[in-house]
Amino acid sequence: MPSAPILIPLACKIVARLSTVLVAGALMDNGAIAADDFQTQLKPLLKEHCYKCHKGDKQKGGLDLEQFAETTDVLKKYKLWRRVLEQVQTEEMPPDDDTDFGAEHRAVVTKVVQTVLAGLEVDDPATRDPGPALIRRLSRVEYNAAIRDLTALDLNVAEAVGMPLEPTGTSYDNIAAALGVQPTLMEKYFAAAEIVLAQLFADPDPMLDAKPEWERKKVEEKVKPAREKFFAGVSEQPEREEVSAYVVRFARQAWRRLLRAEEVDRLMGFYDAAVAKGLDCRTAFRRALKPVLVSPFFLFRVEGLDSPPASIEAKVVRLHDLDLASRLSFFLWSSLPDEELLAAAEQGALSEPATLEAQVRRMLRDPKAGALTRNFFEQWLGSHKVDLARPSTEFFPAFNSRIRSAMREEVRAFCDHLRLEDRPVLDLIDADYTFANPELAKFYGLKAPQGKETQRVALRPEDHRGGVLGMGAILASTSHTSRTSPSLRGHWVLDVIFGTPPPPPPPEAGQFKDEGKKKEAESFREKLAQHAGDASCQGCHKKMDPLGFGLDNYDAVGQWRETSAELDTSGVLPTGEKLKGAKDLKAILWARRDQITRNLITQLFTYALGREPEYFDEAQISKIKASMDEEGSKFSSLVLGIIRSYPFQHRRVVEEEAAEAAPKVAAQ
Repeated sequence: MPSAPILIPLACKIVARLSTVLVAGALMDNGAIAADDFQTQLKPLLKEHCYKCHKGDKQKGGLDLEQFAETTDVLKKYKLWRRVLEQVQTEEMPPDDDTDFGAEHRAVVTKVVQTVLAGLEVDDPATRDPGPALIRRLSRVEYNAAIRDLTALDLNVAEAVGMPLEPTGTSYDNIAAALGVQPTLMEKYFAAAEIVLAQLFADPDPMLDAKPEWERKKVEEKVKPAREKFFAGVSEQPEREEVSAYVVRFARQAWRRLLRAEEVDRLMGFYDAAVAKGLDCRTAFRRALKPVLVSPFFLFRVEGLDSPPASIEAKVVRLHDLDLASRLSFFLWSSLPDEELLAAAEQGALSEPATLEAQVRRMLRDPKAGALTRNFFEQWLGSHKVDLARPSTEFFPAFNSRIRSAMREEVRAFCDHLRLEDRPVLDLIDADYTFANPELAKFYGLKAPQGKETQRVALRPEDHRGGVLGMGAILASTSHTSRTSPSLRGHWVLDVIFGTPPPPPPPEAGQFKDEGKKKEAESFREKLAQHAGDASCQGCHKKMDPLGFGLDNYDAVGQWRETSAELDTSGVLPTGEKLKGAKDLKAILWARRDQITRNLITQLFTYALGREPEYFDEAQISKIKASMDEEGSKFSSLVLGIIRSYPFQHRRVVEEEAAEAAPKVAAQ
């Protein structure tokens, strides 16, 4: 292995090299069982009934069906074909004016597409693929947590230097695609390292000196214990040997691996250069630590440095235990491995399934695993949006900042309870408990708990709560300023709970239109029905609105209101299922709990791997689902299923590694 670089500018080279390498995975052949049916039965139907709207320059809804020449093309776009299948089964497509498309044609499309997609469920060792080789920069959240665990400084240093928040789009802020690297960000990393070291060494900090005296004293109160912990056991005037031992320990934790001799020499070179200039021991010590904090090995999650492939033919290798430890800690803690996990990895113990499981269970019990709630569940459920939810105190005076905060804490406490008590994840759909402080309990009309803190509250059927559908953070975030929004709430159920988001609205869609000469709508529901009756809107509204009206007993801020003449909570889904109110909606969700569980697995899989799932991941997701079913869908079975999966424990080999391995193999 060539000597490793330390300074930040070389990080860009590493990023460029690894982020552009994508070793092609073997295509799954399982869909071939339906190859003849695809060519002889499905394609003729597509040509006759679908190409007129979905071909070449006629791509209604952005869909070109002519591009699918064979079954492997369908596999690669399996999510799209699941939507196609759903629309055919619910008779949304082809449109009503296609009178030649009958029930027998619908049956053919259903059978062929289902048969092709069934090939995704087969876990064939010959076609397993861990996905593209990724290099992931620490997100802003991960950077702060890593600094905290490395130095004991609990300061938002990323915010202090102006590190930008990662753009999440429709995914998570730790996804590799969202973690770009700009030159200005490099400058902020250097500035952040200066702040951290200034606090630890009690040196002047220009950014802090500009603050009011009371704020400086407050920071000093927080920093002093961290400083004492960081330098515990270090002499006032340490000799070079003592400094070297400390720097090695510090870098080992920061870089999540053992250091090579040349790396130690480089780090201590900064110390020696400072001493040679006549600087004091303390300043020289600090200069040896700064390169650790601005190294790509701290700021980026680079895998494979400790495990070159055994042969030049290797395309996939199992993760080295040190890389596995890093994946575990950033997945569960959003931070660095602790000493116990790092030591187990150095000993090769994480390769033993029993040790791996014991470490995972230990980590889930640790308070740092609260990061899984804050950084995954809040993003997935969207509960953090309650801070900016649109309902205003003008229309809902009781919906103040304290209630918003308590609602967000309700979701956090509930998800933490799933983790700490190893509850079934389906408690998210329905449960006989929630979490509230006295103010939120009163807001909901629940029996107030003792004390002032958020705590578990037992629910009765007449409380109309239980599960995320009854949580104010979700209900308020999917409302308008003065009223509920059945469309937003229905969209949330489709997208978040089922994992089947409707397509974006067409450009002409939007607010209720002026109906002109049409009969004036007498109610909000009628207005929405008129809006949803537009040809460009009705497809999505038929799916969203019945689900949303099922939640309409909850007002815009999540308070329960009884059904009245003006409040209609009934609906009919495209499948023909009828519902009236939240109880019926929960029953429908419970009937589809397999789909909901699979979606949760897919979401957490995305978060853990830092990438969107591909078609070759479907078999692994199915294996995780099967193991969860056997274990009662407990929280631990979800987490352990992902950690035990093939893509979590393996990685593709990049071309440069194989090139480096070639001379070593030849020498043998």
